[in-house]
Amino acid sequence: MDKNYSIPEANELLAHVAPALIELRDKYPKAIEVQKKIEDGALSNGGASKRDEWNRLLARVQELFDRFAEWQVEIKDIDEGLVDFPAVIDGGPAYMCWKLGEPRVAFWHRRDEGYAGRRPL
Repeated sequence: MDKNYSIPEANELLAHVAPALIELRDKYPKAIEVQKKIEDGALSNGGASKRDEWNRLLARVQELFDRFAEWQVEIKDIDEGLVDFPAVIDGGPAYMCWKLGEPRVAFWHRRDEGYAGRRPL
């Protein structure tokens, strides 16, 4: 089932999206580094002392990605804190666009456009 958000639904979900996105933005670069260390360590059997810590980090990052998938909210840019909420606007498929630091969902763009095409709701 594909979710299409209303403006109130998207704004209500921000209470959960914002902290999850902040945590993901913090942990994702570390998870990339850990994944590389694990891959490199697999060749030399190194890094065993940190393996539990690394596995917890990777599991948490995956949990955060899974949460966004459950919400059917698309992460467009982790570093910028940019997410899209699927919606129907003017009778057509669209995204309501939100960026960390914005107080509410207040912009949208067609699905074939990106951030540059966003306009006020």
